[in-house]
Amino acid sequence: MSAENNPGNSLVLDRYGMALSIGCAIHCAVLPIGMSLLTASGLAWVAGPEFEWAILAGTFILGSWRLIKSFVRHRNPQSLFLFGMGLLFFAAAKMTWFNFAYNEAWFMTAGGFSVAAAHFRNLRLCACCHVHAHD
Repeated sequence: MSAENNPGNSLVLDRYGMALSIGCAIHCAVLPIGMSLLTASGLAWVAGPEFEWAILAGTFILGSWRLIKSFVRHRNPQSLFLFGMGLLFFAAAKMTWFNFAYNEAWFMTAGGFSVAAAHFRNLRLCACCHVHAHD
């Protein structure tokens, strides 16, 4: 069995994806509250757009690669639906159509938790791979 088809590697990638997505959600939820603390402690770069776009890019790349590959293997669209919903939340956060208090924080947090749920669902789906081998 090659390294890329090893179910253990796939499970690790889903765990990384969940951690990244949950970290994104926590970052977006806490950022409006802790902005002054970050500035005072010298961690203002965490509140910068470059850091945010890096997290989003990592989430998108890891999620797309892992969840599409899993869909091809298992033909179960639930993880992809959750991932797509998370991406829609991310897009809504960046749109200026919505104008309410902390709209970006709400949408980004919901997107992070949706993508984390997609990885968790995929982790549960792929857990069966340890019982049987794929061709």
